[in-house]
Amino acid sequence: MIRQTGLGVSNPLNFINSNSALDIKEQDYKDIEDEKLAALYVNGKDDAAFSELVNRYGDKVYRLAMRITKSPESAEEVLQRVFVKLVEKLGMFRGDSKLSTWIYSVSTNEAFRYLREKNSSREYSLDELSDKESDMSSGWFQPRDNNPDPENNAINSELSEILDKAINQLPKEYRTVFQLRDVEGLSNIEVAKILGLSLPAVKSRILRARTQLKNKLSKRLKQDMMS
Repeated sequence: MIRQTGLGVSNPLNFINSNSALDIKEQDYKDIEDEKLAALYVNGKDDAAFSELVNRYGDKVYRLAMRITKSPESAEEVLQRVFVKLVEKLGMFRGDSKLSTWIYSVSTNEAFRYLREKNSSREYSLDELSDKESDMSSGWFQPRDNNPDPENNAINSELSEILDKAINQLPKEYRTVFQLRDVEGLSNIEVAKILGLSLPAVKSRILRARTQLKNKLSKRLKQDMMS
């Protein structure tokens, strides 16, 4: 991977001196906060720090890309693009938001950029994304179950697929907001910043998304009970 170079002393990630970096390297990477991992990588001291960021955000970036592109192959391509972009641009992170918010913003932009390239005859945006239904499960939700019972696993898998399909059937303006807020657990403020929406708009879309999901799932449950 090509490392971003030429970083000046004013870069906000240059706050770790060599002694503290050595101390951090002796710790378990999983115990180091995101911003310090970024600083270690940008300052050229520890490539393993970037690997830990990949481990933390790889699945999350893939799930978000999957929700936007609705294609495993496209989501994989977006995932690769995002982390190439992070290698190139991590030194430009200013620290005026959490690193996780910045990564989600990069991921969202790359996903829509990929769709624009793939469908050059049409401009895609958050408000223009196709509302086509998908009978494919992206597998973003896997209920935690410490019981390895095959029957329970089968039930959980079915519930996951039902919920995933319901989310994919949400109107175009709700799907990405719901993914970031309720699946990835970001705050309303973070979602608003990532998507360039007002806070009231985010709250409204989340409320409508939850209401529509509840109605869809209730309807499915009634159908199952009657069958």
